[in-house]
Amino acid sequence: MSSRFASAPQCLIFDLDGTLVDSFADIATALNLTRAHFGLSAVSQAEVTRHVGSGAAYLVNALVPIADLRDARETGAEAFRFYLARYREHALEQSRVYAGVEAVLRNFAQRRLAVVTNKPEALAEHVLKGLGIRAPFQMVVGGDSLKCKKPHPLPIQHVLEAIAVRPESAVMIGDGLHDIEAGRAAGVRTVAVTTGVASRTELEAAGADHVLDSLEQLPGLIP
Repeated sequence: MSSRFASAPQCLIFDLDGTLVDSFADIATALNLTRAHFGLSAVSQAEVTRHVGSGAAYLVNALVPIADLRDARETGAEAFRFYLARYREHALEQSRVYAGVEAVLRNFAQRRLAVVTNKPEALAEHVLKGLGIRAPFQMVVGGDSLKCKKPHPLPIQHVLEAIAVRPESAVMIGDGLHDIEAGRAAGVRTVAVTTGVASRTELEAAGADHVLDSLEQLPGLIP
């Protein structure tokens, strides 16, 4: 992996949870309230974090074992709705923008910026606005915005088409393997950060072009 991009991308696409925002405590709160509602004991934040990144439905399906409840299909939908409501209530209690993120966004203010996350779009907007970092982004694409979510390349392709940028002029920045897989499939360069769900070893094995310890290092990588 080279130490710096040879050419400056016109478009920077960011993941949300684990990349821009440390939201894991609030996600765990909502998930454990959901478990409690269905008579299940709490799980650790680390266990919740391990399942973050594939979208809210996956998280609830994985950690609220509907097969053990009274009616799997009906209860699964109920658990998902309950989780979404609890998360919206608690989403801004402990969540914080990672150190240096606001400075990074100001540094790239003249570029085209977007968020592509597997979090439902309305909740992504809620978090970005609530934490005061929505304004820099031209677009926010959530896990329910299109027919496919990451690791499918469609959300990234949708952004590139909407803002008229070719893949070679864009970069996907995220903390998870889905971010790297989606970026590679879309033909964009990929930058991983180790602030979220995946380790440096996992991100390098996934084929990330660059791996950073913090988003604060991004301006030193991208001209």
